[in-house]
Amino acid sequence: MINPVLRREAITTMRNWKTYATVAIFLGITALGAFFYIYMNMFQNYNMSFDPESMLVLYIVLASMQMGLVMLVVPAVAAGSISGERERQTLDLLLVTKMSPLSIVMGKLMASLMYILLLILATLPIFGLTFYFGSVSLVQVLEMFLFVLVNACMVGAISIFFSCVFKKTITSIVLMYLVIGVLCFGTLLALGFLVVSASVSQTGELPLLTGIITLVPNPGVAFFSIIDAQLGTSIAYEAIRFVDGASDTELWLVSHMWLLHIVFDLVVTVLFVFLSAHMINPVREQKRSRKK
Repeated sequence: MINPVLRREAITTMRNWKTYATVAIFLGITALGAFFYIYMNMFQNYNMSFDPESMLVLYIVLASMQMGLVMLVVPAVAAGSISGERERQTLDLLLVTKMSPLSIVMGKLMASLMYILLLILATLPIFGLTFYFGSVSLVQVLEMFLFVLVNACMVGAISIFFSCVFKKTITSIVLMYLVIGVLCFGTLLALGFLVVSASVSQTGELPLLTGIITLVPNPGVAFFSIIDAQLGTSIAYEAIRFVDGASDTELWLVSHMWLLHIVFDLVVTVLFVFLSAHMINPVREQKRSRKK
């Protein structure tokens, strides 16, 4: 029993030439990035040799490109889910069916994630270059894909909520990009403000737990945290661990920021899915009209 909204969106998406154009552009950008990196490391080398360890950097570059492109594509795909139905004057037809508002929202979200999953899986052959040279394993690549998909789910849920609140799709897209900017850069600015405030106060240092809580919503910090866990680097670890004498629990949290971020994403996704269902509930609209 597949969700009717998901079935309709899947058929419509697969019959649209824009879907394949987007996949081609997505793959083209990823493939060009990989080709340019390999070219610079192999053919620009004096000995015309190639170090397989450099594929670790290629893995980070490819994963970063995929993470960034997905965060840019998801709002454009999901922000018009409900507002697009409203603009086509088909939202009322959906609401009078036997489907509940929650089923409609879930169908729209799964349809958006299906499109993103298509983009992610399409890049698997390019990521195959990395574990072909023994740099990373297939399990680690799939783990990264799952992490990106969870972030896409969170962004999609918020985008659908904006689509329920605002009538114009462009408004929902712009607001979603602002939210992404706040999550990526606003949390870093907030952390810097807290560190400066603590340095001029009597305490002199910011508690590590406060810094962890501030950066948990940041997808960039979580991304480099999972890179640290997979490759044994310390990119996010050194950036966050700025307090000496931290407890073992706090250091464990710093090392597993990506797990905390996944929990944050899942909680936000569930919250905004139910809020979106509440926003398009026709019973709520009837109560509002009666009060007027």
